[in-house]
Amino acid sequence: MKLIAINTARYTRGFTLIELIITILVVSILMTIAIPSFQNTIQQNRFSTQSNELIGALNLARSEAIRRGESVTVTPNGGSWTNGWVVATTAPVTTLRSFPALATNFTYAGGPTSYTYLPSGFKDNTNVDLYSLCNSSVTGETGRQVRISASGRPRIVLNVDGTYFNPC
Repeated sequence: MKLIAINTARYTRGFTLIELIITILVVSILMTIAIPSFQNTIQQNRFSTQSNELIGALNLARSEAIRRGESVTVTPNGGSWTNGWVVATTAPVTTLRSFPALATNFTYAGGPTSYTYLPSGFKDNTNVDLYSLCNSSVTGETGRQVRISASGRPRIVLNVDGTYFNPC
């Protein structure tokens, strides 16, 4: 008597219910661990982006002052750095670039109300200025501090161990 051969490959495709439940369990455990870390990474990237915007504006003003051979200013919109800022020549007043307002809940504190870079590339004053960038919606987060040297060079302040200084 000849037995009928059943095509077993046809019946082995797919997942069993137990395999599916175990896979979902493993994925949910991994997501529980990964999501808080990912949110911290996003927050740190926002701090870097916001502080680099100000540094970029100051570097632009400095390089344009040297290139054009005339004074260039960086002034906040509406008197607050939180509202964004404008890089412009002083005479005649020509806007070189406008920067948007900071993201929600981000604020800058400290520093003067404007910067003027001379054709030499130096600031018009010799003060060392500090700006503190903080996010009011997140507690315990590391902020950023931007330091503008007496010569006008902006940079982000780091601790001795290479971590970001927390001004908030």
